Amino acid sequence: MKNENRDNDTIKLIETPNNYIGKVGLIRHILEDIKKRKNIHYKKFGKLKKINTFIKSFVNGLNAVSVCSLILSLTPATPIVSIIALSATSISATISAIASSIDLEGKIHSHNTSNLQYNDLYRDVSARLLRNGMSSEDLDNLLSEINTRMSLIEDSSLPINY
Repeated sequence: MKNENRDNDTIKLIETPNNYIGKVGLIRHILEDIKKRKNIHYKKFGKLKKINTFIKSFVNGLNAVSVCSLILSLTPATPIVSIIALSATSISATISAIASSIDLEGKIHSHNTSNLQYNDLYRDVSARLLRNGMSSEDLDNLLSEINTRMSLIEDSSLPINY
C-alpha cells in the first residue's frame, strides 16, 4: 500500500515566470531613457557653447574698441574717445565677470562629458544586448552594471529636466 501511494504522489512542478523577456524589456526601456538623457545633455552643450562663443566674441570686440580708443586718446583729440574707451572697458569687464561667476565653461564641459558618458553607455549596452546566448544571469549582471554606471554619471553631471 505504501508503494502505491508513492506512485500516485507525483511532484508537481510549478511553472516559473519567464523573467528573461522582462529583463530584456527593462534594459530596452533603460536604453531609451539613456538616449533621452544623452540628447538633452547634447542640446544643452550646444546651446551653452553658442552663448559662450557669442559672449567671448562680444568681449573681444569691446576690448579691441577699448585698446583703439586708448591709443587714440594719446593723440590730441576730443574727450569722446576717452569716454568710448572707458565705456568699452567697463562693459567688457562687467560681461567677463558675469560669465565667470555663472561658470559657463564649467557647465559646457559638464554637459559635454555627460553626453559622451551616456553615449558610451548606450553603445556598450546596445551591443551587449544584441549578442546571442545571454543567460538570465548575464542580464542580471548587465542590469547591475547599467545601474552602477548611470549612478556614476548622474553623480557627476548637472541636473536636467526631461
